[in-house]
Amino acid sequence: MKLGFQSGDILVACDNVLYVPSGYVGHSSIAVDDAHMVEAVLTFPYIRLAPINQFFSEHRKMAVFRARSRRAGEAASAYARTYCAQATRNYEQGMFVPPFSFTPSVPLSDPWSSVYCSKLVWLSYYYGAGIPLPNDFFLFTPEDIAAAAETGTELDIVYMHTEFQFVLDT
Repeated sequence: MKLGFQSGDILVACDNVLYVPSGYVGHSSIAVDDAHMVEAVLTFPYIRLAPINQFFSEHRKMAVFRARSRRAGEAASAYARTYCAQATRNYEQGMFVPPFSFTPSVPLSDPWSSVYCSKLVWLSYYYGAGIPLPNDFFLFTPEDIAAAAETGTELDIVYMHTEFQFVLDT
């Protein structure tokens, strides 16, 4: 796929590599330049810098959302890079901080006690750009990112696969 990615673009898939049916879980990451993303994954290292093309090789039903303010996207991207660098330093020192976890006991705004893919996106926009993407239920999920783009004022839809759809409002 050939899209002109910008810092802060949010990649969201409604399918996933966990063999859960499409539309239930999903995955998300944040672009930090035109060819790389930062993402939180289930395997170590939990926070990683990876080529954006890897997202497309693992996910077919996906969308790309962009901050309406380029400055906000760049600020969110800068936070994601800094967060990834700090996590890498922590891992190199034998500290597994942040751990990958969906624990409900950790507030969304707590960046170091636990992280998961869409929480990383939320943290990047909240601490980097000062934008608290809306969370309507329990966890902040890839579906919440898509809903924010479809109904909110902060994100635009850059690309959306024709079969991109979440089954549950999480």
